[in-house]
Amino acid sequence: MADSGDRPLGQRRRWPLLFLLILAAVSLLLHAEKFRRGKNVLRLRTHYAALVRTRPIEETKVRRAQFYQFQYFLGYPVALSYAAADLVRRIHGIAPPLKLLAIQVDPGPQDLGFELTVGVAAASREAAQRPFAFFLASVRMLAGITEASFSPGKRSSGGMVSFVVNGRMELQP
Repeated sequence: MADSGDRPLGQRRRWPLLFLLILAAVSLLLHAEKFRRGKNVLRLRTHYAALVRTRPIEETKVRRAQFYQFQYFLGYPVALSYAAADLVRRIHGIAPPLKLLAIQVDPGPQDLGFELTVGVAAASREAAQRPFAFFLASVRMLAGITEASFSPGKRSSGGMVSFVVNGRMELQP
């Protein structure tokens, strides 16, 4: 039977020393990492304090708002002219049995006001009301038209009865 005394005394005492050396090395590495992260936190704290003093977020918000205002005001005439041309194009597409005598477009901040003078070739005002009613219903069904009303027809020279349509069309963004 082998005694525990067969092993040399140095090997028995080496493993606690080795364990203590490993613990010391790990502790040293952890302290070095803590010091490095502490320096990083201090650097970020001073950087954040500088950001708070200069307030770049508020400046960016102001610049972005100004950009969108400029874009709106610079793009408004172009958007308005395209919307007016689109309105005239769509109304001209549904008007063929009738005759468009006059078109007036009044721009607003969010919509277009329009006035159409439509002539209907008919013998009497009652006979002209049926094709005009169909035209008015078609105008009311156009996309973007929020309001469309008319005034009673007036007999004009040349066998035409003229109606005036007033309405509003919203501007599409």
